[in-house]
Amino acid sequence: MLFMPRLPIAPFERILKESEKNIRVSQPAAVAFTEFIEEFSKELAREIAEIARHANRKTILDGDVKIIVKRVGKK
Repeated sequence: MLFMPRLPIAPFERILKESEKNIRVSQPAAVAFTEFIEEFSKELAREIAEIARHANRKTILDGDVKIIVKRVGKK
């Protein structure tokens, strides 16, 4: 069964196309990339929410996002 991402595929297809001049992207590749980005984003969101929860907050702040972005950038 093919998983269809909830995110729109077109923006991610554009990102792939902009990665290299004169590159074409198949529809299955665009879907696979979108699925990956969606799953990766969900994992990041869980980590960001954990930071807010650890700080005894129910609201995610921009600083929480920046912490995870910094952490991911170091990997």
